[in-house]
Amino acid sequence: MIDSPFTQAGPGLYENGYSPIPIMPNSKLPGTYSDESWKAAKGWNDYCTTRPSQLQINYWSKWPNAGVGVACGLGLICIDIDFEPAMEALLAMLPHSNVQKKGRKGISLFYRGNTDSIRSRNFRTPERVGLVDLLAEGKQTVLPPSIHPGTGEPYYWWTDDTLLDVSLDQLTELPDDIAERIGEVLKAYGYNPEADRRYEPPSEVPDVSQYHSTDFFRKLNEDALSNLHAWVGKLALPKGRWLGAKYRAVAPWRSSGSGRTMAKRHPNLSFDPSGIQDFGTMETFTPINVVMKTMELGEAQRDAAVQWLGEQLGYNFGVEIDLRSRRKEAAQMAEAANRDAARIAEREKAILEAAPSMEPGSWVERQMAAGNTPWVKTNPQPYEVAALATINGVPATVPAEPAGGAAEDPSTDADHNEITPTMAELEALCDPPGLVGDIMDWIAASTSSPSRPLALGPALGFVGTLAGRHHAGPTNLRTNLYIVALAPAGYGKDHPRKALSRLAVESGLDRYLGPEGFLSDSALRKTIEHNPSQLSLMDEFGAFIAKIMDRRAGTHQSSIRQMLMQMFTSADSLYKGTASAAESAVPIYNPNFSVYGTSTPHDFWPSMSGKGISDGFLPRWLVLTITGDPADGIEPKASLEPPTKLIEDCRAIITHNGAGNLPDSASRPILRPRVADWGVGAKERWMELRLAFKRRGEACSHHGSGPARRPYRRHRRRSRAAGAHARSGRLGGQAHGAFDPALHRRGQRPAGPQR
Repeated sequence: MIDSPFTQAGPGLYENGYSPIPIMPNSKLPGTYSDESWKAAKGWNDYCTTRPSQLQINYWSKWPNAGVGVACGLGLICIDIDFEPAMEALLAMLPHSNVQKKGRKGISLFYRGNTDSIRSRNFRTPERVGLVDLLAEGKQTVLPPSIHPGTGEPYYWWTDDTLLDVSLDQLTELPDDIAERIGEVLKAYGYNPEADRRYEPPSEVPDVSQYHSTDFFRKLNEDALSNLHAWVGKLALPKGRWLGAKYRAVAPWRSSGSGRTMAKRHPNLSFDPSGIQDFGTMETFTPINVVMKTMELGEAQRDAAVQWLGEQLGYNFGVEIDLRSRRKEAAQMAEAANRDAARIAEREKAILEAAPSMEPGSWVERQMAAGNTPWVKTNPQPYEVAALATINGVPATVPAEPAGGAAEDPSTDADHNEITPTMAELEALCDPPGLVGDIMDWIAASTSSPSRPLALGPALGFVGTLAGRHHAGPTNLRTNLYIVALAPAGYGKDHPRKALSRLAVESGLDRYLGPEGFLSDSALRKTIEHNPSQLSLMDEFGAFIAKIMDRRAGTHQSSIRQMLMQMFTSADSLYKGTASAAESAVPIYNPNFSVYGTSTPHDFWPSMSGKGISDGFLPRWLVLTITGDPADGIEPKASLEPPTKLIEDCRAIITHNGAGNLPDSASRPILRPRVADWGVGAKERWMELRLAFKRRGEACSHHGSGPARRPYRRHRRRSRAAGAHARSGRLGGQAHGAFDPALHRRGQRPAGPQR
């Protein structure tokens, strides 16, 4: 049985002086476990002022799947920044935090301070856009390795130091007026101090009758009934499930009339837009009543239930109705936003002039470009992230060739520095002939937000997976590829993956699509044993990389990276794997495992630690960095249903001349593949580039700038991509190497600004 997140981290947090509390599975709420079911906990905020006992910690550690959180207070403060446009300005004002964590978005910074003076506060705009949460007494925050309910992935530490190895007195101290300082920074982003709502600990419960009326309660209950999905599931009621628009569950506040345990009781509590009723007792309830009963709140704590329910529905209790025109305020906000944009543009311009190999991107990228990354000790230096190995005076990349001009010799041209490929160069690779191009055409034409660079990765990966094991390039390189596409949030990264999945299903080739993630190296190995030719399409890929690169990860997770590296280079031979006491190693012949992942630069690059560069993990990846504004509102020119010809061409790869992948088996002897021929001039070009990479590797070794084999791996990776395309082109007469030579030129340089 796998230890729960609380079991893994709770005892260590307690030993370090903090107040860990159990979190309900798939939730951010503190919970309690009894009668084989979870429910929301009452009184958890007592641990903001009094630490739990060792007996409680031991008891909670036995609860299944319990997440772990920490109660703020007793000097512990957390600043949770969700609004990325204000990130840079806030971090410039805040003292440096030596312990930080991440979930789905933003960042959480841990500090110590006087929690008698520093109170919890939610910083919001009048339109209820969340900016910053100041979490002090009366608040809690979920910690790694708990699972984020929105992503299904673990929270993770953003810094080397964590609350498990840094005590409270070692955290950075905040000044008592930190809330006012945060408010001043946020004014430029629409924050209005006059409409602010400050949270006070529950020990100081005000008289709700002073500011609520019967009409308010009636409206809150009506809104809650009309929007059940916003709050009912978050109560985590036993046996809760949706039946269309209705919800059924067990009423946990009463015992069974027939003496049944909670696990055997019938879900008699019914939620319906017309009302809430317990059919076991025929009682009816209002939404506020249900919240109070579930959280075991007394009448004196009714306002706590009102506040919780209102927040789930988007209420902002501190905002008064303002009937004035907001044009002046809107103009001021727009002016402030323009000033901020101009200031950021000037800063980015200065960064670009100082480091021409970087392009402006997210806040994290700009910080990395400026060298301001003290919060991530294991991150590589910006020049390592940008170019893997930027070496002065070493043969560099080939500049753009004029039409009809002769190409310069990359092995002797030592006067040029490493040049970052532009978005135009990436787009120039996105019109290949053959099946790869046909798949890209359909993917781009079937969406209102087309992006051919985003379609390139899945098309290459899928064709390479279908062609693998039975087809090889002239140098015996196979077509397994590790590809990651990096694009800003909201760029439409989902469509290419979903479209490719539909194509695989309609073609009857979905057996070549692997899982979207792996929890252990054993799961990965068994997947490839079952079918050695697979393509995994992974979303939120940065979180997956963070999990397998984390120095605190268990062996079952950290070994995934080593297995991926070994299988990548074993495609032309045999992967023997690693034996354990529980099971013996099963040989896998010609493993043809490919990955296509999507992420944002913000999440991917911080996750790829320096170790991933030095041990050769990162150089095995083809990184496609997409920049600029996404296309939107384009009328789709093709149906989501794959064209018949596309389906037939995909099937043709695995049946071509009777030598396809139909009889897949990991236990068969090493296969003899069909070898693609060299295209016109391809062999000569390949030899030139091989010599250039060899000399660069020797220079790396001589100057001590990095492993000498990195450039060579980069050359082999681009050759694999060319081979996958050549295989798709041979259906139409193409040969290996006929893919745009720029693909090989990109092999000399990083595939995106961050490489």
